[in-house]
Amino acid sequence: MAAFQLLTGLLGGLALFIFGTYLISDGLQKAAAAEVQKLLAAVTRYRVAGMLAGLVVTVFLQSSAVTSVLLVGFVSAGLMSLGQALGVILGAAIGSTVTVQLIVFRVSDYAPWALVGGLVPYLLARRRRWRYLGQAVIGFGLLFYGVGAMSAAVEPLQDFPALISGLERLAFRPGLLFLVSSLFTAVVQSSAAPVALAISLAGQGLLALEPALAVVLGANVGTTATGLISSLGASREAKRVALAHFFFKTAGALLFLPFLRYFGELAAATSPLVTRQIANGHTLFNVINMFMFLPFTPQVAGLMRRLLPDAPRQERVAKYLDDSLLEVPELALAQVRWEILRMAEMIRREMFPRVMQPLPLREVNLTKKLREVDNVLDYLYLAIARYLARMAGSLTEKEVMERAKLLYVANDLEHIGDIVIQMARQWLKIEETGIGLSEEGQAELQEMYRQVQENFDRAVKAFADDDYRLAVEVIKRHPHILKMEKALRFSHFQRLQQEKKLSLETTSVHMELINHLLRLNSHSVNIAQAVMGII
Repeated sequence: MAAFQLLTGLLGGLALFIFGTYLISDGLQKAAAAEVQKLLAAVTRYRVAGMLAGLVVTVFLQSSAVTSVLLVGFVSAGLMSLGQALGVILGAAIGSTVTVQLIVFRVSDYAPWALVGGLVPYLLARRRRWRYLGQAVIGFGLLFYGVGAMSAAVEPLQDFPALISGLERLAFRPGLLFLVSSLFTAVVQSSAAPVALAISLAGQGLLALEPALAVVLGANVGTTATGLISSLGASREAKRVALAHFFFKTAGALLFLPFLRYFGELAAATSPLVTRQIANGHTLFNVINMFMFLPFTPQVAGLMRRLLPDAPRQERVAKYLDDSLLEVPELALAQVRWEILRMAEMIRREMFPRVMQPLPLREVNLTKKLREVDNVLDYLYLAIARYLARMAGSLTEKEVMERAKLLYVANDLEHIGDIVIQMARQWLKIEETGIGLSEEGQAELQEMYRQVQENFDRAVKAFADDDYRLAVEVIKRHPHILKMEKALRFSHFQRLQQEKKLSLETTSVHMELINHLLRLNSHSVNIAQAVMGII
């Protein structure tokens, strides 16, 4: 019966601890998502600044995994190199040790006050941010209750000589403790949980400092399992970030493990209390690890690229739509924005420069190649629509508007891809006849196309930067495009009256291309209107 009560107390305390950690992370993510994005976006040049940003962000979010997801977006978009992102990861590892530091301050006596203090805003606050902060405070209360429950549960273990003898034997097998801790952390997805358990055992005199530090090292390696698993179906950038995280932790732990005695002496020098020594050892490991690897992040980034080279054209993958962010609307909407900008870049890079090439310069099977790009755009549009439809929880009015705006813009980009395909079919008709457009007609269409393309670029930049002024400029240029369309029709009809052979042979194609160019510009105007909130 005593063993059952002990197991109940230990597992119950562990469950409260893990659930409290989840509430803290989830609440702080939702409360501070926008601020986190701005902070990370501002750190794109310096490794040290990136490391500090990673530390601060993870202290606020209590989740290095979410920090990694955001970094993947910045790396994929070219706003941050992989080497800079790895500096942020090293800082995030230090930030994740704050929870364990709070545990050893023995604030479990104040856990009820944390529950009460968090419950009031969680139930009564009208603003979602205050509710999320209340949830995080409740999480701290449950976390401290869990630590107290585990400590109380292991106290009677002092009366079990066989268990004490087993723990003493384990002290001479740090490698086994390291492996068990790594596996346990991978299962519970919380590096703080095994460290908290080790602190509880050490506090009762059941676990010495050195074996406890072996548990700490294992917990640091085990925590990378979540990122590795979640990156399996993700982009190449996500896999590289997750693999680098695993590399940093594993390489550091394997370097520390043979010198566990010296590591223990260093941790022991930080405090007379063994519980605080373990918590400090957890922080020290990540700080020393950061100093060891931060100067070599470019080289590690190069190693990750060699281990995971770019896959041959993996375009038909939604690179940024991470399901783990669906419950954090601000972050999920930001990821959708990255995916939409990726669609726009495909149009700009793969479609626009190729579709209006004169007949002698056109690629072989161009229509087929453009259709492949359009199929990717169709796939991404559907993926975005489904992702937005799955966003959990009640959205603010601002988030509802943002979701609608993103869907509108994605739809316009998908339609632009369709129009380019229709233009390519018109060119195919010219190819089949072997008769090109007249020089005058070709020049006029190229000029209109140039202006339409420039307006598209402005619309995309206005969307990317949320630039109201630039969006207004796009809309103001539409009458000029309309006027140009009328002028091109009139000019073409004049050539027909002069019975110019090329104009007569290609008149239907010429008119259709003008129509398509006008439709392209209309979709750019739609994107600009969405930026202005006109949807």
